[in-house]
Amino acid sequence: MPHLHFSYSPHYFSIEDIVLQDVRVSCKFEVAVPKLGMLDQSADDENLKQGSKVELPFWMVPTLHAKKIVTLEIPRHYKVNYRQILQADSIVVDLHKWGPYFYDLGLHVANLELKDSLDIKRSLVETLRNRLRQIMDMSQHSTHHETVHIIANLDELERKLFGVGQLSYRSYKEWVRRESSKINTATLVASHRKRKFAEVTV
Repeated sequence: MPHLHFSYSPHYFSIEDIVLQDVRVSCKFEVAVPKLGMLDQSADDENLKQGSKVELPFWMVPTLHAKKIVTLEIPRHYKVNYRQILQADSIVVDLHKWGPYFYDLGLHVANLELKDSLDIKRSLVETLRNRLRQIMDMSQHSTHHETVHIIANLDELERKLFGVGQLSYRSYKEWVRRESSKINTATLVASHRKRKFAEVTV
């Protein structure tokens, strides 16, 4: 069965967590930092000035944010206008284009206790809830050609759930086949015994 890893806190042995936390996000430095001017490519000072906006890999942000050294700019796909798009009709959205680890990164962002954190978490939950039924339905009734097209629009968590749905459905059909075979065999045996009994009593 596909392995589902929900990595909503840093997990150093998870390749997925490493990849998603390497995503670069925009931050504003709330304090001046000496000798780090090279982070701001638009500046010519060796020191990083207060108010400088730079892109950092996400794995650096939680510590710097907790120490109030930087303020994270919410990645655009988690901002209110994109949340409204999901609220209107999340099923038609190509989440993989928005980010292959949309749910994981979104929860990492929300866990920074930003002003929008609660709304982001609610949006993530509602989006997955609204899309899950269709994902499970498609996982059980799609041809191979359709599957390739369907998973292209899913984020990595949804792709794993799609795979789980496929595997569960195949297991269910195999169980039905085995049980049907047992029932047929039992019916044949019972029928054979009845004929033998009838022959003996004649």
